[in-house]
Amino acid sequence: MCAPFVAEVGAARQEIFLRMSYEKILFGAAGAWNLIGAGVLLFAPEIQLARLDIDHPQARWLARMLASSAATWGVAYLLIAWDARRFRILIWLGAISKTLFGAITGAGFLAGALSLAAFAPGIADLAMAALFAGYLRRTR
Repeated sequence: MCAPFVAEVGAARQEIFLRMSYEKILFGAAGAWNLIGAGVLLFAPEIQLARLDIDHPQARWLARMLASSAATWGVAYLLIAWDARRFRILIWLGAISKTLFGAITGAGFLAGALSLAAFAPGIADLAMAALFAGYLRRTR
């Protein structure tokens, strides 16, 4: 008599666990991606500047300024991983931000101004933006 009820409760718990795990993995990975990128821009800006074929001493400071935004978003994604319901509005903003970054780098690539290596972070951000949008659609 209890078995069907227990099975239903167990399935519901498993669904909640899987959704929670997906949130934590998706937004935790996005947070790590941004924080690693920010670290590179802050401590070794030459790596990304070389991909862009930029060799100007002031460009290092511009890269470090971009690091502040990337790091802030990294923290935001970790907050979402911690509590996606509470920080849901940040998912929308993150999807927009990642789409814009991907579009800008994509336009540069299509115009011949950026190499594929320089466009790679934009490709990753477009993929994350699509995953964010899918998450928002599934969890409305």
